[in-house]
Amino acid sequence: MDKLSRSKSMAKALRKALAERQVDLPHSACLEIVARQNGFRDWNVWKAASDEEVTLSMAIMVEHSREEEATRFYEAAFDAVRIGTYVHADELVAVDLRIGETKITVSGSNPRRELEPVRGGPFYPKGKGSVSSVLRLEVRDPEAVLRKAVEAGAVIRDELQVSTEGYRVASVFDPFGHIWGLMERGSSMQRGQA
Repeated sequence: MDKLSRSKSMAKALRKALAERQVDLPHSACLEIVARQNGFRDWNVWKAASDEEVTLSMAIMVEHSREEEATRFYEAAFDAVRIGTYVHADELVAVDLRIGETKITVSGSNPRRELEPVRGGPFYPKGKGSVSSVLRLEVRDPEAVLRKAVEAGAVIRDELQVSTEGYRVASVFDPFGHIWGLMERGSSMQRGQA
C-alpha cells in the first residue's frame, strides 16, 4: 500500500474512532488532520507531493527453482510479507515481497542466460558475496534480527559490532549468496549529523 492509500485509510480510521466518541468530522477534515500530522500544510499539498514521489524496488536473483525457498527464508529472517507471485507455464518464476516500505522481487535467473553468459544477466550469485551490491536493513534491534536470520539459515559475515559512529551493525550472507547489512535504525541520520 502506498503512502497516499495508507493516509486515506488512516483518515477513515480516525473518522471512525471519533464517531465512536460522538465526534462527527467529515472525511475531508480527517484527511487534513492526517496530512498535518505528516508534516504537510494540507491534504492538497500532500497529494501533490505523493503524485511526484519516486519509489525504488529491486529484484534479487536466485537460482532458478529456488524462488519459493528464498521467499520462505526472507519471511523467516526479515519478516518479509508476500504481496504477489508470478507464474509462467505453471511454474513459479518470481515472488513480490515487502520488507518494511521496500518492494523486493525474488526472481529465478533464466537458465538459458546462465548457460550463455554473453546474452547478459542478471545472474544469481554463484558463491557467498559474489554480488555487486549489499542489501541494507535499518532495524531497531540488529542483534535480534541477526539472531533470527542465522536461525533461518544465514551465515554471519561480520559479527555484531559498534561502528565508529556509535551504532550497532552486522552483516550476513543469505543462503542464496546475497549480503545483508543490518544497521541500527537512526544510523543514517547520525551519519548526516557527523
